[in-house]
Amino acid sequence: MDIQVESRGDRKVVRIKGKITVEHCAAMQSELDRVLEPGIVEVVVDFREVPFIDSSGVGEILRLFRLVREGQGVVTLINPNKKLRTVFALYRFEKFIQIRDNVAMGQE
Repeated sequence: MDIQVESRGDRKVVRIKGKITVEHCAAMQSELDRVLEPGIVEVVVDFREVPFIDSSGVGEILRLFRLVREGQGVVTLINPNKKLRTVFALYRFEKFIQIRDNVAMGQE
């Protein structure tokens, strides 16, 4: 798994590549903690290149949501595949996290 984080003003974009499983959660937690800076109003997590997420990965997304919300920010999940969408629906993510499909986060 590879994680890239980039800043765009008061927004952080997190691009994840590879499966998100229990073996990767410590590294993922460390990388996600880097986005928790004062003044960040939105964290966008791009799942375009994530084929699979297990319950440990879901827990990391929930932890990120909680921490960002404490700072008065929002988390947006973009580009999940059909399997990830199903997992997110099981956890009812759509009730508290915005999920969008086919979003280009390239050079704006």
